[in-house]
Amino acid sequence: LGMIWTIILRFAIQDISVEEMTAKEGLLLWCQRKTAPYKNVNVQNFHTSFKDGLSFCALIHRHRPDLLDYSKLSKDDPLHNLNLAFDIAEKHLDIPRMLDPEDLVNCPKADER
Repeated sequence: LGMIWTIILRFAIQDISVEEMTAKEGLLLWCQRKTAPYKNVNVQNFHTSFKDGLSFCALIHRHRPDLLDYSKLSKDDPLHNLNLAFDIAEKHLDIPRMLDPEDLVNCPKADER
């Protein structure tokens, strides 16, 4: 969740203007809108929707398509997807690595903090 907030702050959230939403609901809505066009991405929550890494990669690709080729990613390789997203975020977007890919893949319910 911390990484997603950082990505949002990096690319601005001016297109969210839904009243009576919590910050978490607004963040989820932003993620859903940004990733909607992407194959194999269906953001429904912060527990399971990011486990395969495609949602993280889609968010990065949506704003910086020059940094990764989304079409070459596979839902079947979550460790690769997560490591790719976190490496790109750290090296090219100045977003520190806050999550461990192995923990996300192996944990049934990721910690939102």
